[in-house]
Amino acid sequence: MVPASAMGAQGALCSGHMGSPYASHLNPMAMLSRRRAPSATALRCIRSQRAVPCCATPATTGLMIELQPGFDRPQSRPEEAQAGSTPVVEDPPAAAQEAAAGPAAVQAPATATPPSSSASSPTQTPEDRKKLWFAAIKPPMYSVGFIPVLVAAANVFLEFGVLPWARVGGFVLAAILVIGWLNLSNDAFDAQTGVDATKPESVVNLLGGGPSRRAAVLLLAKSLLVAGVALLANLIASAPAGDPRPAGLLAFSIACGYVYQGPPFRLSYKGLGEPLCFFAFGPSATTAFYLALRPDGGAAAAALTAGVPPAVWACSLLVGLTTTVILFCSHFHQIAGDTAAGKRSPLVRLGTELGRKVLRAAAIATQAAALGAAAAGALPWAAAAAVTLAAPAARTMVAFADDNHTVPERVAPLKRFAVKWHILFGLCLCLGLAAARLLAGTP
Repeated sequence: MVPASAMGAQGALCSGHMGSPYASHLNPMAMLSRRRAPSATALRCIRSQRAVPCCATPATTGLMIELQPGFDRPQSRPEEAQAGSTPVVEDPPAAAQEAAAGPAAVQAPATATPPSSSASSPTQTPEDRKKLWFAAIKPPMYSVGFIPVLVAAANVFLEFGVLPWARVGGFVLAAILVIGWLNLSNDAFDAQTGVDATKPESVVNLLGGGPSRRAAVLLLAKSLLVAGVALLANLIASAPAGDPRPAGLLAFSIACGYVYQGPPFRLSYKGLGEPLCFFAFGPSATTAFYLALRPDGGAAAAALTAGVPPAVWACSLLVGLTTTVILFCSHFHQIAGDTAAGKRSPLVRLGTELGRKVLRAAAIATQAAALGAAAAGALPWAAAAAVTLAAPAARTMVAFADDNHTVPERVAPLKRFAVKWHILFGLCLCLGLAAARLLAGTP
């Protein structure tokens, strides 16, 4: 039963009187004010927005008034009681929503603001800087330089039964120097176009950015190119005399590396990076290293007019495919930046959904191409069987793309999976070629 005094208060409210028959510390509306919000400034009075008094609304609006003091709360201070002596009329639907939202929603002040988030990134630790420098230098990426050399050397062993270790080591070093030029110059060119503006692992950005840092990186890149070309020229000069093909093919590969990103060509911005990569590292570089690694003597002189063996062509195509997959995978997490810079990479054109399907098809086609080359007689069966050992790495790469292609931050490591597959595929190919020579019993 509701006390008569409460009925009087209800009548006062409905008649428009603002007074209260209760003492200030027992005023139910003051208690409601304290229950609804921690301070009077958090209350909203919307009585003026409604023409119908609250007593005309149904009794089941969810608006609850406590008629006795709360013993589990401290007594209000005089200023709180004075603020609560003025009745506050809330819109019944809003009150019902607050009641349904639970105590946490009721107790939250209406003037609360969301916490501000700092736009500045936390200070990098030395370990973070070390990881960024590792990502910027890209040590695993140098495999795209030495795998063609090793595969070419394995073909020389298959054909002639010899392996010029000193010359192989020299070509590996020269290839690493040229790849260093390629990576650093691309970084400087990307900094110039702004495509790497938000890329923390950019060498230019790690050095502080700006034209002077970009010029310094480009100067270092040119120094590496000069050293690499000088070493290549010295090694090619010691190759079988009279064959200009190694120098011409390697010059073509280096030219492909420049027009890929260098001004005024920037063919990678037109989506032509993958074809350039395929020809530069596959048919061009792998074949050039084979021609330059052949031993001196009568057998090598006869080979000058015999052309390039089918196994070399087959291996060069396979190496070109695995190298191109690395470049393709590097675009998955850079679609937003490439689009903003006007770079029409394959992933910008295809999207990640279709891109992951293309990646799957490329991996399957590359693994199957080795078997097809063996069936056609272009590749020893031992080599085709050996590269099947790289199939699990290809499957892992494709599965990672399938699971993470929609989130740029999560799909960013995809390139590392491609590099692992590339290295494993190339080494297995080398072992298979060597095994074919040994199994044949040819002296």
